Amino acid sequence: MKVSIIIRTYNAEKTLARAIESALTQDFPTDQFEIVIVDDGSTDGTKQLLEKYPSNSRVILVRQENKGTSEAANYGIRVARGDVIILLDADDELMPDAVSALLAMFQEQSINYVYGDYFEEYDGIKNLVHPKDPFKAPAGAFAWRRESLISEGGFIENTIFPEYDILLRTWERWKGARMQKPVFIYHRSKNSITGNVSRVDDSIRMLKDRYPERSLEIGRIRSYALPI
Repeated sequence: MKVSIIIRTYNAEKTLARAIESALTQDFPTDQFEIVIVDDGSTDGTKQLLEKYPSNSRVILVRQENKGTSEAANYGIRVARGDVIILLDADDELMPDAVSALLAMFQEQSINYVYGDYFEEYDGIKNLVHPKDPFKAPAGAFAWRRESLISEGGFIENTIFPEYDILLRTWERWKGARMQKPVFIYHRSKNSITGNVSRVDDSIRMLKDRYPERSLEIGRIRSYALPI
């Protein structure tokens, strides 16, 4: 099995290199994973930064007009050639053994997705989080079987929580697993998408409208409020 790490970026020139390097330096055979970088219409220095990482058999660079995080993920999935998909935002970073640990779960079990522990960092303070429920984990803690995502038509658009949407959509059909090992560092900031309270509230409201029968699961979604 091969892995595709999809890095979604929009005007993140200050943190993008850190995300890319965390993907490039995985302790995993380089011919067994690829990195797909989707530039979602950045207007800062992202294009110039990405010139340091020319497209090759290991790194694939693609660009689109600004359409949002879900659409960027779907574009990356269409381009990807791996059996397993890991989504990484440009302001976060993978742990060095994330790929090998996540892939092992798919090789050992017949599952559609897996999620792991993670470090959450805000204002220089880093805490290890152990989500015992997939709705308590952010997007970067997941890995997905690519054929499962494709069979569902990919992620829904126009939401900042596409991972929760697809979990709700497939809740009684898909099988997932939890891995008790940190897989990424979730860097929080007031400027991040999930730091925008109104956008978070709007996305939660949309999930409630789409899946009224899943009110219990939606109620378990983690809080994205920033520490005071």
